[in-house]
Amino acid sequence: MKTVRIADLRPGDHIFSDRKSRLYFHHGIYVGDQMVIHLMGPSKTYNLRPCERCGFKPQAGIFKTCLDCFLNGHSLYRYEYDVSYLKLVFKRSGSCSIWDCRPANQVVETAYRLLEDKSFGSYNFFLNNCEDFAVYCKTGKAMSNQTAGLFGFNLVGAVGYHATKEIYEAVTN
Repeated sequence: MKTVRIADLRPGDHIFSDRKSRLYFHHGIYVGDQMVIHLMGPSKTYNLRPCERCGFKPQAGIFKTCLDCFLNGHSLYRYEYDVSYLKLVFKRSGSCSIWDCRPANQVVETAYRLLEDKSFGSYNFFLNNCEDFAVYCKTGKAMSNQTAGLFGFNLVGAVGYHATKEIYEAVTN
């Protein structure tokens, strides 16, 4: 995976950053002016003081933060869309999708709507995480390849993941 320069980011980009020695990634939607909208779960890895730049104080939920808070000192990557099935299988889980994505302005509008309405649901590492949020903003379909990839699955694991997620949503809605 190639890191991306901040100057190369465009509003509507799905970005991600490594965590825990690249065991998993944190995902969000870049909305411009070095700000990111992302879904966060409970975490002990963040500084507990509010950020001087954006005022963010770590807690679970959907937030708009500065890029520095999002990155938390880690590398920056851009998620790829419309990749081939073959590329999906061989690429690092949580870094790409086979789906087409929406136009950038629609992606940013979706992220802001979900932020304002707090309507994406509670964070769940396996069934409703930051990658689900970002992919939903980009495609209209919530999906996380990295949770399947953590268990050694990629394309096959993603299919099982979707079936589990549909059951979860049916029960909780």
